[in-house]
Amino acid sequence: MDLNTQKERETNLELHTSNFNSLLATNLFFGEECVNKNLPLIIQEQGYSKIFIATDPGIVSSGILNKVLKILDDSSIKCEIFSEVEPNPLDVTVMKGTAIYIEENCELIIALGGGSAMDFAKGVSAVVGNGGHILDYRRGKKTLQKKCPTIIAIPTTVGTGSEVTPVSVITDPQAKRKYIIASPYIQPQYAMVDPTLTYTLPAHIVASTGMDALVHAIESYTSNAANPFSESFSIQAIKMLVKNLPTSYKDNEDREARAQVHLASTLAGFAFNYGKLGIVHSCSHPMSARYGVPHGIANAVILPYVLEFNKVTNIEKFAEIARIFDPSLKDVDEREAANQVSKVVHRFNAQLNIPSTFSHLKIDFTHSMIAELARDAMDDVGTFPFNPRKASLDEVVSIYQKVLI
Repeated sequence: MDLNTQKERETNLELHTSNFNSLLATNLFFGEECVNKNLPLIIQEQGYSKIFIATDPGIVSSGILNKVLKILDDSSIKCEIFSEVEPNPLDVTVMKGTAIYIEENCELIIALGGGSAMDFAKGVSAVVGNGGHILDYRRGKKTLQKKCPTIIAIPTTVGTGSEVTPVSVITDPQAKRKYIIASPYIQPQYAMVDPTLTYTLPAHIVASTGMDALVHAIESYTSNAANPFSESFSIQAIKMLVKNLPTSYKDNEDREARAQVHLASTLAGFAFNYGKLGIVHSCSHPMSARYGVPHGIANAVILPYVLEFNKVTNIEKFAEIARIFDPSLKDVDEREAANQVSKVVHRFNAQLNIPSTFSHLKIDFTHSMIAELARDAMDDVGTFPFNPRKASLDEVVSIYQKVLI
Protein backbone atom coordinates (compact mmCIF):
# COMPACT_ATOMS: atom_id res chain seq x y z
CA MET A 1 0.00 0.00 0.00
CA ASP A 2 1.46 3.39 -0.98
CA LEU A 3 1.56 6.31 1.45
CA ASN A 4 -1.22 8.27 -0.30
CA THR A 5 -3.59 5.30 -0.17
CA GLN A 6 -2.86 4.77 3.52
CA LYS A 7 -3.53 8.45 4.30
CA GLU A 8 -6.79 8.31 2.34
CA ARG A 9 -7.98 5.31 4.34
CA GLU A 10 -7.04 6.98 7.62
CA THR A 11 -8.95 10.10 6.58
CA ASN A 12 -12.03 8.06 5.69
CA LEU A 13 -11.85 6.32 9.05
CA GLU A 14 -11.78 9.69 10.84
CA LEU A 15 -14.76 10.89 8.84
CA HIS A 16 -16.96 7.85 9.33
CA THR A 17 -16.14 6.61 12.83
CA SER A 18 -17.51 8.94 15.52
CA ASN A 19 -16.14 9.23 19.03
CA PHE A 20 -18.49 7.86 21.68
CA ASN A 21 -18.64 6.68 25.26
CA SER A 22 -20.96 4.09 26.73
CA LEU A 23 -22.31 3.20 30.13
CA LEU A 24 -24.92 0.46 30.23
CA ALA A 25 -26.38 1.89 33.40
CA THR A 26 -29.59 -0.14 33.39
CA ASN A 27 -29.61 -3.65 34.82
CA LEU A 28 -31.78 -5.48 32.29
CA PHE A 29 -33.88 -8.54 33.08
CA PHE A 30 -35.62 -10.23 30.14
CA GLY A 31 -37.90 -13.24 30.00
CA GLU A 32 -41.29 -14.60 30.96
CA GLU A 33 -42.16 -13.94 34.61
CA CYS A 34 -38.92 -12.01 35.20
CA VAL A 35 -40.94 -9.47 37.22
CA ASN A 36 -42.26 -12.14 39.54
CA LYS A 37 -38.79 -13.63 39.98
CA ASN A 38 -36.76 -10.47 40.48
CA LEU A 39 -38.84 -7.48 41.60
CA PRO A 40 -39.25 -8.37 45.31
CA LEU A 41 -35.61 -9.44 45.58
CA ILE A 42 -34.31 -6.10 44.28
CA ILE A 43 -36.57 -4.07 46.57
CA GLN A 44 -35.68 -6.13 49.63
CA GLU A 45 -31.95 -6.17 48.87
CA GLN A 46 -31.92 -2.37 48.62
CA GLY A 47 -33.88 -2.02 51.87
CA TYR A 48 -36.76 0.07 50.48
CA SER A 49 -39.88 0.17 52.63
CA LYS A 50 -42.38 2.23 50.60
CA ILE A 51 -42.76 2.15 46.82
CA PHE A 52 -44.36 4.71 44.49
CA ILE A 53 -46.01 3.00 41.50
CA ALA A 54 -46.53 5.22 38.44
CA THR A 55 -49.08 3.85 36.01
CA ASP A 56 -52.20 4.70 34.02
CA PRO A 57 -55.92 3.78 33.99
CA GLY A 58 -55.44 1.27 31.16
CA ILE A 59 -52.95 -0.75 33.20
CA VAL A 60 -55.38 -0.71 36.12
CA SER A 61 -58.29 -1.99 34.04
CA SER A 62 -56.15 -4.62 32.29
CA GLY A 63 -55.35 -6.36 35.58
CA ILE A 64 -51.59 -5.89 35.15
CA LEU A 65 -51.38 -3.56 38.16
CA ASN A 66 -53.11 -6.15 40.34
CA LYS A 67 -50.61 -8.78 39.21
CA VAL A 68 -47.69 -6.58 40.26
CA LEU A 69 -49.40 -5.59 43.52
CA LYS A 70 -49.86 -9.26 44.43
CA ILE A 71 -46.16 -9.90 43.82
CA LEU A 72 -45.30 -7.02 46.16
CA ASP A 73 -47.95 -7.87 48.74
CA ASP A 74 -46.70 -11.45 48.97
CA SER A 75 -43.39 -9.95 50.09
CA SER A 76 -45.07 -7.45 52.47
CA ILE A 77 -43.90 -4.46 50.43
CA LYS A 78 -46.00 -1.30 50.90
CA CYS A 79 -47.03 0.81 47.89
CA GLU A 80 -48.47 4.18 46.98
CA ILE A 81 -50.26 3.99 43.63
CA PHE A 82 -50.49 6.91 41.22
CA SER A 83 -52.65 5.80 38.29
CA GLU A 84 -53.49 9.16 36.70
CA VAL A 85 -50.75 9.23 34.06
CA GLU A 86 -52.19 10.39 30.76
CA PRO A 87 -50.80 9.84 27.24
CA ASN A 88 -48.06 12.41 26.63
CA PRO A 89 -47.85 13.23 30.37
CA LEU A 90 -48.37 16.84 31.36
CA ASP A 91 -46.09 18.92 33.53
CA VAL A 92 -48.93 19.50 36.02
CA THR A 93 -49.39 15.73 36.40
CA VAL A 94 -45.69 15.30 37.11
CA MET A 95 -45.85 17.96 39.81
CA LYS A 96 -48.95 16.37 41.35
CA GLY A 97 -47.22 13.00 41.46
CA THR A 98 -44.11 14.57 42.98
CA ALA A 99 -46.13 16.08 45.82
CA ILE A 100 -47.71 12.71 46.62
CA TYR A 101 -44.33 10.94 46.51
CA ILE A 102 -42.89 13.38 49.03
CA GLU A 103 -45.99 13.46 51.25
CA GLU A 104 -46.13 9.66 51.46
CA ASN A 105 -42.39 9.32 52.17
CA CYS A 106 -41.80 7.02 49.22
CA GLU A 107 -38.28 5.74 48.49
CA LEU A 108 -38.39 4.10 45.06
CA ILE A 109 -40.39 4.47 41.85
CA ILE A 110 -41.81 1.63 39.78
CA ALA A 111 -42.80 2.80 36.28
CA LEU A 112 -45.45 0.34 35.10
CA GLY A 113 -46.82 0.91 31.61
CA GLY A 114 -45.76 2.36 28.30
CA GLY A 115 -43.62 5.35 27.45
CA SER A 116 -45.93 7.79 29.18
CA ALA A 117 -45.66 6.04 32.54
CA MET A 118 -41.89 6.01 32.24
CA ASP A 119 -41.68 9.64 31.14
CA PHE A 120 -43.83 10.58 34.12
CA ALA A 121 -41.77 8.47 36.55
CA LYS A 122 -38.53 10.05 35.33
CA GLY A 123 -40.08 13.50 35.74
CA VAL A 124 -41.13 12.75 39.32
CA SER A 125 -37.68 11.35 40.11
CA ALA A 126 -36.03 14.49 38.69
CA VAL A 127 -38.06 16.92 40.78
CA VAL A 128 -37.90 14.85 43.97
CA GLY A 129 -34.13 14.79 43.70
CA ASN A 130 -33.53 18.37 42.58
CA GLY A 131 -36.56 20.49 43.51
CA GLY A 132 -38.20 23.19 41.42
CA HIS A 133 -40.55 22.55 38.49
CA ILE A 134 -40.08 19.79 35.93
CA LEU A 135 -39.89 22.23 33.01
CA ASP A 136 -36.97 23.98 34.71
CA TYR A 137 -34.92 21.01 33.51
CA ARG A 138 -35.99 20.83 29.88
CA ARG A 139 -33.09 20.54 27.47
CA GLY A 140 -31.35 23.87 27.07
CA LYS A 141 -32.28 25.02 30.59
CA LYS A 142 -31.02 23.82 33.99
CA THR A 143 -29.33 20.44 34.32
CA LEU A 144 -29.99 17.95 37.07
CA GLN A 145 -27.21 18.15 39.65
CA LYS A 146 -28.28 15.69 42.36
CA LYS A 147 -29.00 12.01 42.59
CA CYS A 148 -32.64 11.12 42.03
CA PRO A 149 -34.79 8.28 43.42
CA THR A 150 -34.18 4.87 41.88
CA ILE A 151 -36.52 3.83 39.07
CA ILE A 152 -37.50 0.26 38.20
CA ALA A 153 -39.08 0.30 34.73
CA ILE A 154 -41.55 -2.41 33.75
CA PRO A 155 -42.69 -1.79 30.15
CA THR A 156 -46.09 -3.17 29.15
CA THR A 157 -46.03 -2.06 25.51
CA VAL A 158 -43.64 -3.12 22.75
CA GLY A 159 -42.17 0.14 21.60
CA THR A 160 -40.93 2.79 23.97
CA GLY A 161 -37.37 1.74 24.81
CA SER A 162 -37.62 4.31 27.60
CA GLU A 163 -36.83 1.61 30.14
CA VAL A 164 -33.14 1.91 29.22
CA THR A 165 -32.77 5.61 28.39
CA PRO A 166 -32.04 8.77 30.43
CA VAL A 167 -34.71 10.77 28.57
CA SER A 168 -38.17 11.94 29.59
CA VAL A 169 -40.62 13.77 27.31
CA ILE A 170 -43.09 16.04 29.11
CA THR A 171 -45.88 18.09 27.53
CA ASP A 172 -46.54 21.73 28.39
CA PRO A 173 -50.22 22.24 27.47
CA GLN A 174 -49.92 26.01 27.74
CA ALA A 175 -47.18 26.20 25.11
CA LYS A 176 -48.57 23.17 23.22
CA ARG A 177 -45.05 21.79 23.17
CA LYS A 178 -43.27 18.60 24.16
CA TYR A 179 -40.01 19.12 26.03
CA ILE A 180 -37.14 16.71 26.61
CA ILE A 181 -35.52 16.28 30.01
CA ALA A 182 -32.31 14.27 29.76
CA SER A 183 -29.90 13.21 32.47
CA PRO A 184 -28.10 10.06 33.63
CA TYR A 185 -29.75 10.68 36.99
CA ILE A 186 -33.16 9.65 35.64
CA GLN A 187 -32.14 6.59 33.68
CA PRO A 188 -33.86 3.56 35.24
CA GLN A 189 -31.44 1.49 37.28
CA TYR A 190 -33.46 -1.64 36.55
CA ALA A 191 -35.60 -2.69 33.59
CA MET A 192 -37.77 -5.80 33.59
CA VAL A 193 -38.85 -6.73 30.08
CA ASP A 194 -41.45 -9.42 30.68
CA PRO A 195 -43.31 -10.52 27.52
CA THR A 196 -46.18 -11.96 29.58
CA LEU A 197 -47.27 -8.40 30.39
CA THR A 198 -47.83 -7.69 26.67
CA TYR A 199 -49.95 -10.71 25.72
CA THR A 200 -53.24 -8.84 26.12
CA LEU A 201 -52.22 -5.74 24.15
CA PRO A 202 -54.79 -4.67 21.54
CA ALA A 203 -53.56 -5.02 17.97
CA HIS A 204 -53.58 -1.27 17.29
CA ILE A 205 -51.30 -0.69 20.31
CA VAL A 206 -48.93 -3.40 19.05
CA ALA A 207 -48.78 -1.60 15.70
CA SER A 208 -48.31 1.87 17.16
CA THR A 209 -45.72 1.02 19.78
CA GLY A 210 -43.93 -1.49 17.57
CA MET A 211 -43.50 1.16 14.87
CA ASP A 212 -42.22 3.57 17.49
CA ALA A 213 -39.48 1.04 18.25
CA LEU A 214 -38.73 0.61 14.56
CA VAL A 215 -38.36 4.36 14.11
CA HIS A 216 -35.98 4.43 17.08
CA ALA A 217 -33.89 1.74 15.42
CA ILE A 218 -33.85 3.32 11.96
CA GLU A 219 -33.20 6.88 13.11
CA SER A 220 -30.39 5.84 15.44
CA TYR A 221 -28.83 3.80 12.63
CA THR A 222 -28.82 6.72 10.18
CA SER A 223 -28.23 9.69 12.52
CA ASN A 224 -25.06 11.77 12.42
CA ALA A 225 -24.28 10.49 15.94
CA ALA A 226 -24.39 6.80 14.94
CA ASN A 227 -21.31 4.78 15.81
CA PRO A 228 -20.37 1.09 15.65
CA PHE A 229 -21.62 0.52 19.20
CA SER A 230 -25.07 2.02 18.62
CA GLU A 231 -25.34 0.56 15.13
CA SER A 232 -25.03 -2.97 16.46
CA PHE A 233 -28.19 -2.44 18.54
CA SER A 234 -29.94 -0.53 15.74
CA ILE A 235 -29.51 -3.05 12.95
CA GLN A 236 -30.41 -6.02 15.14
CA ALA A 237 -33.58 -4.27 16.31
CA ILE A 238 -34.56 -3.42 12.71
CA LYS A 239 -34.17 -7.05 11.65
CA MET A 240 -36.15 -8.39 14.62
CA LEU A 241 -38.99 -5.90 14.18
CA VAL A 242 -39.35 -6.29 10.42
CA LYS A 243 -39.48 -10.06 10.84
CA ASN A 244 -41.79 -10.26 13.86
CA LEU A 245 -43.96 -7.14 14.11
CA PRO A 246 -46.49 -8.06 11.37
CA THR A 247 -46.92 -11.53 12.88
CA SER A 248 -47.27 -10.12 16.39
CA TYR A 249 -49.86 -7.63 15.12
CA LYS A 250 -51.97 -10.27 13.36
CA ASP A 251 -51.65 -13.09 15.88
CA ASN A 252 -51.84 -12.19 19.56
CA GLU A 253 -51.24 -15.84 20.43
CA ASP A 254 -47.78 -15.97 18.82
CA ARG A 255 -45.78 -15.54 22.00
CA GLU A 256 -42.38 -15.95 20.38
CA ALA A 257 -43.07 -13.10 17.92
CA ARG A 258 -44.35 -10.90 20.76
CA ALA A 259 -41.27 -11.64 22.87
CA GLN A 260 -39.00 -10.81 19.94
CA VAL A 261 -40.78 -7.50 19.35
CA HIS A 262 -40.65 -6.66 23.06
CA LEU A 263 -36.92 -7.34 23.27
CA ALA A 264 -36.27 -5.48 20.01
CA SER A 265 -37.90 -2.36 21.44
CA THR A 266 -35.43 -2.46 24.33
CA LEU A 267 -32.49 -2.94 21.95
CA ALA A 268 -33.76 0.07 19.98
CA GLY A 269 -33.81 2.00 23.26
CA PHE A 270 -30.14 1.23 23.78
CA ALA A 271 -29.56 2.21 20.15
CA PHE A 272 -31.01 5.70 20.34
CA ASN A 273 -29.53 6.23 23.79
CA TYR A 274 -26.12 6.19 22.10
CA GLY A 275 -26.94 6.93 18.45
CA LYS A 276 -29.62 9.63 18.95
CA LEU A 277 -32.67 10.25 16.75
CA GLY A 278 -33.62 12.61 13.92
CA ILE A 279 -36.36 14.64 12.33
CA VAL A 280 -38.99 11.91 12.31
CA HIS A 281 -39.20 12.56 16.03
CA SER A 282 -38.74 16.30 15.58
CA CYS A 283 -41.81 16.37 13.32
CA SER A 284 -43.88 13.86 15.30
CA HIS A 285 -43.60 15.63 18.67
CA PRO A 286 -45.62 18.69 17.52
CA MET A 287 -48.29 16.44 16.00
CA SER A 288 -48.77 14.80 19.40
CA ALA A 289 -48.54 18.02 21.42
CA ARG A 290 -50.85 20.07 19.21
CA TYR A 291 -53.24 17.51 17.74
CA GLY A 292 -53.13 14.55 20.10
CA VAL A 293 -51.78 12.05 17.56
CA PRO A 294 -50.38 8.97 19.38
CA HIS A 295 -46.60 9.16 19.34
CA GLY A 296 -46.05 5.83 17.59
CA ILE A 297 -48.59 6.59 14.87
CA ALA A 298 -47.11 10.04 14.29
CA ASN A 299 -43.66 8.50 13.92
CA ALA A 300 -44.87 5.75 11.59
CA VAL A 301 -46.73 8.12 9.26
CA ILE A 302 -43.82 10.55 8.99
CA LEU A 303 -41.06 7.92 8.66
CA PRO A 304 -41.26 7.18 4.88
CA TYR A 305 -41.18 10.87 3.97
CA VAL A 306 -38.11 11.54 6.10
CA LEU A 307 -36.39 8.45 4.67
CA GLU A 308 -36.97 9.88 1.20
CA PHE A 309 -35.44 13.17 2.33
CA ASN A 310 -32.45 11.59 4.12
CA LYS A 311 -31.47 8.78 1.75
CA VAL A 312 -28.92 10.87 -0.19
CA THR A 313 -26.72 11.11 2.90
CA ASN A 314 -25.68 7.45 2.94
CA ILE A 315 -26.79 5.31 0.01
CA GLU A 316 -25.21 2.18 1.50
CA LYS A 317 -27.11 2.42 4.81
CA PHE A 318 -30.46 3.23 3.25
CA ALA A 319 -30.02 0.40 0.73
CA GLU A 320 -29.32 -1.96 3.62
CA ILE A 321 -32.50 -0.85 5.40
CA ALA A 322 -34.57 -1.29 2.22
CA ARG A 323 -33.20 -4.80 1.71
CA ILE A 324 -34.19 -5.84 5.22
CA PHE A 325 -37.78 -4.93 4.38
CA ASP A 326 -37.60 -6.42 0.88
CA PRO A 327 -34.90 -9.08 0.39
CA SER A 328 -35.54 -9.11 -3.38
CA LEU A 329 -33.70 -5.77 -3.53
CA LYS A 330 -30.42 -7.63 -2.98
CA ASP A 331 -30.45 -8.19 -6.74
CA VAL A 332 -30.37 -4.47 -7.59
CA ASP A 333 -27.56 -1.97 -7.11
CA GLU A 334 -27.32 0.06 -3.93
CA ARG A 335 -28.65 3.31 -5.34
CA GLU A 336 -31.75 1.62 -6.72
CA ALA A 337 -32.28 -0.21 -3.42
CA ALA A 338 -31.94 3.05 -1.47
CA ASN A 339 -34.44 4.68 -3.82
CA GLN A 340 -37.00 2.06 -2.76
CA VAL A 341 -36.67 2.66 0.98
CA SER A 342 -39.72 4.91 1.41
CA LYS A 343 -41.89 2.59 -0.71
CA VAL A 344 -41.05 -0.53 1.28
CA VAL A 345 -41.79 1.27 4.55
CA HIS A 346 -45.14 2.52 3.18
CA ARG A 347 -45.98 -1.11 2.36
CA PHE A 348 -44.90 -2.23 5.83
CA ASN A 349 -47.13 0.42 7.45
CA ALA A 350 -50.05 -0.81 5.35
CA GLN A 351 -49.63 -4.32 6.81
CA LEU A 352 -50.25 -2.75 10.23
CA ASN A 353 -53.20 -0.65 9.03
CA ILE A 354 -51.30 2.56 9.68
CA PRO A 355 -52.43 5.44 7.44
CA SER A 356 -50.07 6.90 4.86
CA THR A 357 -50.89 10.52 5.79
CA PHE A 358 -52.70 12.47 8.51
CA SER A 359 -55.76 13.02 6.33
CA HIS A 360 -57.79 10.97 8.84
CA LEU A 361 -57.54 13.91 11.24
CA LYS A 362 -59.88 15.80 8.91
CA ILE A 363 -58.17 19.10 9.65
CA ASP A 364 -57.75 21.76 6.98
CA PHE A 365 -54.14 22.70 7.68
CA THR A 366 -53.33 26.26 6.64
CA HIS A 367 -49.89 27.48 5.65
CA SER A 368 -49.50 29.26 9.00
CA MET A 369 -50.44 26.08 10.90
CA ILE A 370 -47.85 24.09 8.95
CA ALA A 371 -45.19 26.76 9.46
CA GLU A 372 -45.91 26.67 13.20
CA LEU A 373 -45.43 22.90 13.25
CA ALA A 374 -42.18 23.25 11.30
CA ARG A 375 -40.79 25.85 13.70
CA ASP A 376 -41.64 23.60 16.65
CA ALA A 377 -39.89 20.69 14.93
CA MET A 378 -36.74 22.71 14.29
CA ASP A 379 -36.70 23.78 17.94
CA ASP A 380 -36.68 20.14 19.10
CA VAL A 381 -33.08 20.37 20.29
CA GLY A 382 -32.95 16.76 21.46
CA THR A 383 -33.52 15.32 17.98
CA PHE A 384 -33.25 17.88 15.16
CA PRO A 385 -29.46 18.43 15.31
CA PHE A 386 -28.78 14.70 14.89
CA ASN A 387 -30.59 14.22 11.61
CA PRO A 388 -28.10 13.06 8.96
CA ARG A 389 -29.22 15.75 6.52
CA LYS A 390 -29.49 19.36 7.61
CA ALA A 391 -33.01 20.61 6.94
CA SER A 392 -34.13 24.16 6.32
CA LEU A 393 -37.47 25.58 7.42
CA ASP A 394 -38.78 25.28 3.86
CA GLU A 395 -37.71 21.64 3.70
CA VAL A 396 -39.43 20.80 6.98
CA VAL A 397 -42.55 22.60 5.74
CA SER A 398 -42.37 20.48 2.58
CA ILE A 399 -42.27 17.26 4.62
CA TYR A 400 -45.32 18.37 6.59
CA GLN A 401 -47.16 19.33 3.42
CA LYS A 402 -46.72 15.78 2.14
CA VAL A 403 -48.02 14.11 5.32
CA LEU A 404 -50.87 16.53 6.07
CA ILE A 405 -52.77 16.18 2.79
